Amino acid sequence: MLSSVKIEIEREPEVPNLTENEIEEITQIVFVEPNPQKADLIFIFGYGPGHTEAQWESVAKLFKDGYANKILVNGLFALDQKAEIPFSHSIRDSLVKNGVPKENILVQDKSKNTLEDVIMGKELLESEKIFPQTMLYVSKAHHAGRCYLTLKKCFPNIKLFPFAFDAVYNGIVVSKKDWWKFPVARARVWGEYLRIKKYSERGDISTPSQSPPYQGGEKER
Repeated sequence: MLSSVKIEIEREPEVPNLTENEIEEITQIVFVEPNPQKADLIFIFGYGPGHTEAQWESVAKLFKDGYANKILVNGLFALDQKAEIPFSHSIRDSLVKNGVPKENILVQDKSKNTLEDVIMGKELLESEKIFPQTMLYVSKAHHAGRCYLTLKKCFPNIKLFPFAFDAVYNGIVVSKKDWWKFPVARARVWGEYLRIKKYSERGDISTPSQSPPYQGGEKER
């Protein structure tokens, strides 16, 4: 299944020459320091390529270690990607395989982008009479900043704790420590920077300056 709708910003847009200061600024905006804390809910964003089964093992371990007793997984498929089954179903199945009881997992399988993940996820939580005050969210590292800002826009009073992992594309790791050294990583991070800029200007998400503390999420309650 593949949508004919074109995404607004390419996943790997052409990257201009960047100065050291620009690289530092982009890094601070796009990436968020992981800060897993116990929370009312684990919120998992929908995924396309870039994740591994080992990462879902890590998320399942968070559940088994008592970080939260409820997980919400999100995602149908991305606008520009094929999927045999909804992303959320694949994630749920991986979590169950790694020891998370199916009854502890909520599935939202209609969304096709990050903003829809949050809006539709919130609607599902409200329909289940679940109103978390704290949330541990799971995303790719180079997606974590935009995920934080999107959640903060829709859940302005909630405490957010990031749990992010480095994505891998064609064997290249997209990492905060050296993303600018590899063409595919540069393009992926630059694309995220452009999305944060565009979507925050449009009002779809918060801006970093409006959402302190931005790096690392909130302190443990």
